[in-house]
Amino acid sequence: MASFNKVILMGNLTRDPEVRQAQSGAYVVRAALAVNERVPDGQGGYRDQAHFFDFVVFGRQAESFARWFRKGRPVLIEGRLRQDRWQDKETGRNRSRVEIVCDRWHFVGGREEGAGGGARPAVGPAATAAPSQDVAFPDGQDFVPDDVPF
Repeated sequence: MASFNKVILMGNLTRDPEVRQAQSGAYVVRAALAVNERVPDGQGGYRDQAHFFDFVVFGRQAESFARWFRKGRPVLIEGRLRQDRWQDKETGRNRSRVEIVCDRWHFVGGREEGAGGGARPAVGPAATAAPSQDVAFPDGQDFVPDDVPF
């Protein structure tokens, strides 16, 4: 019988990635993703319901992931489901957990969210500098997008 195990999720990281190194030297990163779903609220409207998913990234993908992502950042991950089973040493009960093994990840959002476009993380004195002031129009009037001729 044929099988298919593929997961694609997009959401925000719920915590900073946990970085470890295996005995072989390969990187292992664990993180969690929050994904919102719009569900009816029973009064004619909708509300967001959050779902949380743990995932793990291995190797060079993990090393890059840990470099670019922090809590709250949006990300799209592709991978497969894996179930771990073990026996709890304290209680002797059988335990299990399903997590996503991430094969690929992608930046989501713009530069202001710290993603995409090859932007590097800000470091050094420039990172703490105050943001530039908004540009004022010469005549003091507000900009109206309909005034643009193209």
